[in-house]
Amino acid sequence: MKKILLLVSSTLLLANSFFAQESDDDKKFRLGLKVAAQPTWFSSKDNNTTRSSTGFGFGFGLAMEFRLSKTAYFVTGIGGDFESGGIKYKYEPLAVTPYAVGYVLNGSNEIKELKDGTTATDLVQAGDVQYNGLYERKIKTTHVTIPLALKMMTKEIGGFKYFGVFGGEIGVRIKARATDKYTSSTVYGANVSNGPGTNTNININKDGSLIPIRVGMNVGLGAEYRLAGSTSLFLSINYFRSFTNLMKKESEYMAYDSKYYPSGNDYTFSHVKQNLLMNAIRINIGVLF
Repeated sequence: MKKILLLVSSTLLLANSFFAQESDDDKKFRLGLKVAAQPTWFSSKDNNTTRSSTGFGFGFGLAMEFRLSKTAYFVTGIGGDFESGGIKYKYEPLAVTPYAVGYVLNGSNEIKELKDGTTATDLVQAGDVQYNGLYERKIKTTHVTIPLALKMMTKEIGGFKYFGVFGGEIGVRIKARATDKYTSSTVYGANVSNGPGTNTNININKDGSLIPIRVGMNVGLGAEYRLAGSTSLFLSINYFRSFTNLMKKESEYMAYDSKYYPSGNDYTFSHVKQNLLMNAIRINIGVLF
């Protein structure tokens, strides 16, 4: 009898412990969905490149939280972020040291690599278009993102819990496109020159960083409101800043100066230095179960 009572009491204690761990207020794991609206912009450490405009992007994803203590959670998940921002290039064609960014698109509208030693024949094939005096560029990017952060949350106050988030984020670049404003262009073969214009939907992904991984900081503040049981609606405002350059340190496709050597029938190029870091203010709304 004593053994039966001991077994029953032990079972009850284990059951109570199990259900206590999975109670609405003490779940070890929560899963949810979120969407975000986000003003985004680029900053640069290069003196020849400055910020010109702020874009407006959005994001969405799956949110996951693992409870570490009564007030701390490990936050992760997976999502997609669609961002944009404008930059200006210095345009000083008449300076002592001229600076005017240019590039060439082939007949398939693909940007051509500008290698030292490129011959005049290779550089100016019929159907190619040379764009000169690029002075403004708007870039749109797509990343798959994984947050890795610590979330510190208060106890419930009138149905609300307030929290702060601090951590990082890893992103994988999927797409990068540009819209450019330039001062002139030349169509080879047709020998046609045009004045200022806009060039859209340029694939610059291959001029992006060789390893398409973005690492950045993600911090923010927010609140949860319990709807029923463990289901909560949350709102947060986060600041994100990337630590890694979106582009290659030195472009292989854009140059601000070139020299032609008739004797060797080839060119050498002064390539554009690139340093673009993404910044964003993310307004997140979602639900956790």
